[in-house]
Amino acid sequence: MLVPLRPSWTCALGAICLTLSAACDKGEDPPKADAKAADAKATDAKAADAKADAKVADAKADAKTTDPKPSSPCPEGAAYVEGGKFFMGSDSEDPLLKRARPAHQVEVDPVCMDVHEITVTEYKTCVGAGDCKPAFRETWWPQGSTPEDAWKHEREVHTPLCNDGQPDRLNHPINCITWEMAVAYCTHKGGRLPTEAEWEYAARGSDGRVYPWGDEPPDPERSNACDKSCKTWRDENELTDYGMMFDADDGYPGTAPVGSYPKGRTQSGLEDMVGNVFEWTSDHFYDYGTEFQKNPKGPEEGTARVIRGGAFNSFKATFADPAFRHSMDESSHNHGIGFRCAYPSKS
Repeated sequence: MLVPLRPSWTCALGAICLTLSAACDKGEDPPKADAKAADAKATDAKAADAKADAKVADAKADAKTTDPKPSSPCPEGAAYVEGGKFFMGSDSEDPLLKRARPAHQVEVDPVCMDVHEITVTEYKTCVGAGDCKPAFRETWWPQGSTPEDAWKHEREVHTPLCNDGQPDRLNHPINCITWEMAVAYCTHKGGRLPTEAEWEYAARGSDGRVYPWGDEPPDPERSNACDKSCKTWRDENELTDYGMMFDADDGYPGTAPVGSYPKGRTQSGLEDMVGNVFEWTSDHFYDYGTEFQKNPKGPEEGTARVIRGGAFNSFKATFADPAFRHSMDESSHNHGIGFRCAYPSKS
């Protein structure tokens, strides 16, 4: 390798040449000591330069042998869910799973999904950008067959559980929003609501597990469901006593901060797939058939959308079954419903 001369070398070599020229003109022998010293300096400089070249070569070799970190196929805050086949729904005779029957084979493509339910803070960023309407601060759902006085009472006592406007709940899931408001947020983020097939596959996976975390029954460390706080709150507000899922107390009569139950994570690392709040999906509600389906999306028309995952007031373990499905009018802005988004995979 050709090494460019350093300024110090140029000066040293120039001095030697001048001395040699003067000595020759006078017919004298050149000063041997000075020549030897200059040669020694040059040798030392070459050795130092060789060492520097060796370090550069070693660094390049290390760079070649070190594998770069693989880039994530998902946006920040989302996890990759591998596609595959599974049996969607359930053949259980549990009355709460009536709408999940029959189990039928479905295949879904890979998808990215938010690790946690969209929080109050995250939703506010969309409102601030002008792409989302502010969340409601009162709860509402269709009266249905409920007597009007009971319906009004339930709405009145549940309204304080709407999280927007509550400064101590900024990291809780956003709730009290309609289906269209959830769609607007996901569009703002470059995503969409997951189909219910994607949601169930992400919650259960393809290995036949009963719950998102495995086959162990729900417990207070895996899910935010109705416990002593929930029951006490219901008693104080003169609501029907449905009982509790857990004989424990997490201190939250309503929602909890997202990610508070890490033992409930799915295979893909998704949090709070059951409990905390139900989650809007993109599908209109429909009755299952028995035929194989690939990436099913439900019917094009209807007003009832499928919600999944149970909520903080769920009082039976069946609500934690990923197959459990419920229909809700898409104009509802309910205290027990939130959402997360799905995104196309870059892989």
